[in-house]
Amino acid sequence: MIDLLAVLSVGAQPRVLETINRDEVGFIVERQYNLAIYSRAVSHQLEMAVHALLKSSFSGIEKVMAPTDDWHEIIALAIGLGTSVDWISLEPLVNDIVRCCELFTGITNPQTLRLSLKVITTDACRKFHVDGYPYRLLCSYHGPGTEWVYNENVNRKQLGLGENKDIIKDWNGIQRINTFDVAILKGELPNQRTGKGIVHRSPPIQHTGEKRLVLRIDYTS
Repeated sequence: MIDLLAVLSVGAQPRVLETINRDEVGFIVERQYNLAIYSRAVSHQLEMAVHALLKSSFSGIEKVMAPTDDWHEIIALAIGLGTSVDWISLEPLVNDIVRCCELFTGITNPQTLRLSLKVITTDACRKFHVDGYPYRLLCSYHGPGTEWVYNENVNRKQLGLGENKDIIKDWNGIQRINTFDVAILKGELPNQRTGKGIVHRSPPIQHTGEKRLVLRIDYTS
C-alpha cells in the first residue's frame, strides 16, 4: 500500500528539500512525497532588493542554463538588462536566485534547467493542475505564494477536464506556500501519468490588484 503524502515536513533548513526524492518504507505503508518546502528566514537586504526590482520597469526573464554555466553572471546580466536599478541594490536577489539553482541542481541533478523570474499581475494558471515536468522549484518573492492541496482533497479524474469546483473536494482545505519559502514540486511527464504529482495553481490576484514576483526553475532534461 502506498501512502502518498503532499508534504513530508516544512523545515527551516534547506535539507528538507531532499525529501522530494525520499521514499520511506514502513510496517504498513510506503510513503512517497510530492512537495517539499523550505521555510526560511529572510534578510532585510533581500527584501529591499525585491522592493527595488518591483519599483522598476522589470517584467521578467527566462534562461536555459547548464550546471557548468556561470549562473551568477547569466542571471545578473539578464536582470540588469531588464531594469535600470543599480547593480549593488540587486546583488542580494541575484545571490539568492543562484542559491536556489544550487539547491535545485543538487537534488534533481539535471543536465539543463530553465529559469524564469517574472512579475505577474494576472490570474496565470488559475486552474488546479499537475506540472508536466519531473521537478519544479517555486519561490514567490512578493505577493501570495502557490496554492496546493493534499491528495485526498483532489478528484484526479477531473484534472485537465473539469473546472476547479470539479477538481477540489473541499475549498477550505486549500493550502498556500508562504512568500519567500522555497518549494520543490514533483510533477508528471505527459506520457507517464502515475497520480504522484502535486496538484496546485497560481493564486488568483487579478481582482485584488496585487503583484507577484515569482521564481520558477524547471528540470528540463
